[in-house]
Amino acid sequence: MKQKNKLGVLQRMFLKDGNHFLIALGICLSVMACQDVKRPQIPANLITQDAMVLVLVDAYTINAARSIDNRIIVNNGVLLDSILYSKHGIDSLQFAQSNAYYASDLEAYKKIFLKVEAQLLLEKIKKDTLYAQYKKDKEQQRIKDSIKGAKLDSLHRLYPKINRDSIKGLLKLLVTIKDTTGIKKTSIQ
Repeated sequence: MKQKNKLGVLQRMFLKDGNHFLIALGICLSVMACQDVKRPQIPANLITQDAMVLVLVDAYTINAARSIDNRIIVNNGVLLDSILYSKHGIDSLQFAQSNAYYASDLEAYKKIFLKVEAQLLLEKIKKDTLYAQYKKDKEQQRIKDSIKGAKLDSLHRLYPKINRDSIKGLLKLLVTIKDTTGIKKTSIQ
């Protein structure tokens, strides 16, 4: 009976004043949150940090390719994860264990991701430079083609009866011009 009485007093105290309940709940949660967190052990086949940077750069590039048009990749049966693992000579378990190990040390993981970011930025600059050069070359080719077309059109306006590629047509025109002027007659067979 005494125990029931004490329990009833505690319930009335918490129910009357919500602040006491919140304080008690906060203390309980903080005690539970202060558990010993164990870091993962070093895997036997740990990927080095530099190799991990290259793997993550390729992984982010693959994810970018998936976000652009995943349907084409799926329809063609391309397994991008398998390509990633075979390119770097690792398997998915090795990657997951190494990633978990590095993620447990935030400073090391931060250094890895700063290198990944720098590498991705470098690749973006390279691709942007190549694309700008492609556009420049395309524009120069368009200008050359338009100049060539303008020259051919102007020749065709001057000599409308002549086929542009025909030398025989030029010679016949030359003969007819000389005939009309009466200077000299030539015949070409």
